[in-house]
Amino acid sequence: MQNDYNKDPFDDEGKEQQGQKDGQQNTPRWTPYEEQYKTVTKAEKPKKRWIIPLVVVLVVMVAAISVGTAFGAKRLSRMVKDSVGTEPAVTNENSDTAVIATTDTSNLGSSTVSGNIILTDVSDIVEEVIPSVVSITSRSLIDSGGYGDYWNFFFGGGYGNSGESSQEVESGIGSGTIISENSSELLILTSYHVVEGSSSLYVTFNDGASVDGYIKSQSEADDIAIVAVPLSDITEDTLSKIKIARLSTTPAAVGDGAIVIGNALGYGMSVTTGIISATDREINVDGKTLTVMQTDAAINSGNSGGCVLNSNGDIIGISEAKITISYVEGMCYAIPVSSNTELIQTLLNQEGSTNNATVQTNGQGAYLGIRGRDVDNTAANSYGKPKGVLVKGIIPGSGAEDAGILENDIIVGMDNVSFTTMSELQEQLSRHEPGDTVTLIIMREIDGSYSQVKVEVTLTESIS
Repeated sequence: MQNDYNKDPFDDEGKEQQGQKDGQQNTPRWTPYEEQYKTVTKAEKPKKRWIIPLVVVLVVMVAAISVGTAFGAKRLSRMVKDSVGTEPAVTNENSDTAVIATTDTSNLGSSTVSGNIILTDVSDIVEEVIPSVVSITSRSLIDSGGYGDYWNFFFGGGYGNSGESSQEVESGIGSGTIISENSSELLILTSYHVVEGSSSLYVTFNDGASVDGYIKSQSEADDIAIVAVPLSDITEDTLSKIKIARLSTTPAAVGDGAIVIGNALGYGMSVTTGIISATDREINVDGKTLTVMQTDAAINSGNSGGCVLNSNGDIIGISEAKITISYVEGMCYAIPVSSNTELIQTLLNQEGSTNNATVQTNGQGAYLGIRGRDVDNTAANSYGKPKGVLVKGIIPGSGAEDAGILENDIIVGMDNVSFTTMSELQEQLSRHEPGDTVTLIIMREIDGSYSQVKVEVTLTESIS
């Protein structure tokens, strides 16, 4: 038998025979140069040259639609605004009664007017309203006796001095909005805390002109005040540039657009926008609970007392920078106007003092006749003074002067009712008429210590 191991492994004939012997098919030998083993290249797919023109056409169509939509929305906004109209403030003939110009958009029935306009361009609204917005600068008395200490305003010098060493300095900046006028005054809506405790204040209009103003009336509980400026003190040129804003009687809704105008940070008028985030937030401020609107439009120091507008340019809120939460973003607050319209109308027609020197009542005309400041906990604890209303000035011819009240006296009560703040003193005075006699409880410094003194004062009418 032939030995298969002696065969050449590359012998084709042997392989063929062996394959036949085993019943296997013949396997062709690898021949690298034969054409049948060459790689076949697939035919290239034709290029889709139509894609680029199609993309260009789509881009052009999208851009055209976007521009057309924006133009249409803006035009529609202007048409709606024109249809509502602008109503100037109304002054009754032969009367000093001031009337608010208001607008009610509840019957328009258009979602475009309510909150569904995206406020990307508010230039038309701002142009219309900004002549109504003013900055308000308050002044306070300090003692300039050489100590350079603010608290010397409260406690410097002896009682009975003439006050010649006192001077006024700017103590705060806020904003306000012109909402009406009467026969002699321009009337400005602002926050009470903007003018609280000021010895005097001045108003700067949009054209840069400044005029002294005074508090006509206020509601501390609602943080709302009316500041008046005599029309006779305003130049004709400035008067021609002033506009009177409208108050909205329609409650703001969550999602409505919000535009804020005010003297932010004291840098001059600025504008921010956002939406109404909530309408019934309760916030505690200085022991008072206020129901406010919440917005994500930026409100900063100096905005206080300024206006929050809707998409029609009507005032829906009074900015409240004092209760802005500094450590939370997107949560700022405003006093709603629609729920306070009646109060604002009442405040417009209350009789106030011609300056902020005297303590005034709710319009009945009973005056004590002092300049006063609160002695709070910090001052009382630091200087060992009683809490109460510190007398820093006496109005000549007033009941306070006639009764012998002295500068640096601290008033702590009236008719057996104790109090510690100027607002509480005002509340007690509001219960009286001119000619009433009241008993004041006073802490007077004698020989370095305070003693209680009772003083009877006959209240007077306003002293101009």
